[in-house]
Amino acid sequence: MAASHHAHHNGHSGHGGDAAPAAPTMPDAPAAPATPAAPVAAFSDLGVTFNDATRAMEGGLWQNAVEEGGQGFGSIGRYTTDLTNVQTGLLAEVKAGQFTGDTLAHVQTVLADITTALSAATASVNGGGDFGSVAAAETALRTSHLDILTVINNDPALATLATQNGATGFLAAPTAFADGVTAATAPHANLADIGAIFNDAASHILGGVNSGNVDLLTHDFTTMVSDMQALMTNQPALFGGLTGVHAETVVRQLDLELTYLAQAGINPDAGRASNDNLLDIIDIVQGDTNLANMASQGGVHGFTPFGDALAPTPAYVDNAAQTTFWADFIAQSNSIGQHAIQAVGAHDAAAIATVTADLQSFEKTVTDFDAAQGGIFQARFDNELLGNTSTLGAEVTKMLEGLQTGNAALVSAAAEEMHANAADVGGNNTPSTGGTYNADGLTAADVLSTATAATAVAAATPAAAATPAAAATAPAAATPATTDAAAHSADLAAGVDMGHGHLAEMAHHFQHVWG
Repeated sequence: MAASHHAHHNGHSGHGGDAAPAAPTMPDAPAAPATPAAPVAAFSDLGVTFNDATRAMEGGLWQNAVEEGGQGFGSIGRYTTDLTNVQTGLLAEVKAGQFTGDTLAHVQTVLADITTALSAATASVNGGGDFGSVAAAETALRTSHLDILTVINNDPALATLATQNGATGFLAAPTAFADGVTAATAPHANLADIGAIFNDAASHILGGVNSGNVDLLTHDFTTMVSDMQALMTNQPALFGGLTGVHAETVVRQLDLELTYLAQAGINPDAGRASNDNLLDIIDIVQGDTNLANMASQGGVHGFTPFGDALAPTPAYVDNAAQTTFWADFIAQSNSIGQHAIQAVGAHDAAAIATVTADLQSFEKTVTDFDAAQGGIFQARFDNELLGNTSTLGAEVTKMLEGLQTGNAALVSAAAEEMHANAADVGGNNTPSTGGTYNADGLTAADVLSTATAATAVAAATPAAAATPAAAATAPAAATPATTDAAAHSADLAAGVDMGHGHLAEMAHHFQHVWG
């Protein structure tokens, strides 16, 4: 608001007798220019913020009392911040007179829904609050959130504003089946039909898993697993090469989701794990041209994407043991893939036997380490690492199949996916000393060649040298990379926009196609 200016000024009164004359008055200083009002946010920008909130509530909101790996305290902060920003922006637009008539009434409905959603969101991670139970709070959260999208997308004026200048604000969430339709009665003919079942599950799991929806969700995911397995068996020509590896990964991650459904209300990180898993499945399908085409046919569009995240998920800041693990994981993913390509190309039975043993040992070691971490680490990386229910399990299975059948193309595709998986996790973790992982490394030392060495951090500090004993026990100073990751991590949830490295030569240089 502009500062007000006085309408008059007090003059100097003259005095009788021989009083000194009044001092001359100085001319008035010019009034300070009025402070311009803050610009009102564009409706489409508010819609993009709302998309981020929709993405955050997939699988359920979560919060932790203790931060882990620079991942913040939960998606509840992200969701409520997003909705509060949308609420503030809409109120400013109402005050500016942007809406009239029925459209104004619809915006008022949206504001009322936001109030309910904010209250329900907080209650959903705090025992249910005034809603009486977590199930009731999660139901109210989903209902109010989806009502906002329905109101806006059914109002022509608001829908137009939401998509101005190519924006996709207030993007519709995946669509649930109509009343009376279930996974059992829905079509099952192709990947688009399976994707429609996925959309039903993705809609019902908005806000979280509870006693009111767990049976429906369990049925949906169980049906999808069996349907995809049947489709891949009955139409193998559709699932060759890398597409087959991706489809196998989707099956395994759908199966993993059943684990998270069973953990709801027990494991505080189940919502975080489910969010990462479901968004990853969508990314796999939509990022593989063959799968994406199969998922949209006959007027059916399955595996509907969510809107983009406002900010990338912060890299997980690893401890020393995790840093060592990732260095070995990336190196072995790349080197085993290279050895497998060489062995199958040479038809070398002894080399194939060695690679087979290495693969089996590698899968067990990785699975055991992931399961031992628990917490947010496991929630973020189960779908890449947890054996039979992960990308790891899919790529190992397909590579073994290729080795056993002499299918060099399948071995190459599986090796490409092994590198892609290594690049995924390498790009989403920060070594304990700072820096980055070299996702193209073939040895642990090579993978850590781009990490910040502890000695380099110490040498860069202009303080007096520590004694040998102190140097051995003092914690390493936070590097700019780890400090930045922690500073930007609060209340963010995953998303999963990942950068991937690639090698240069065909034998061991692969590129991730769907991150």
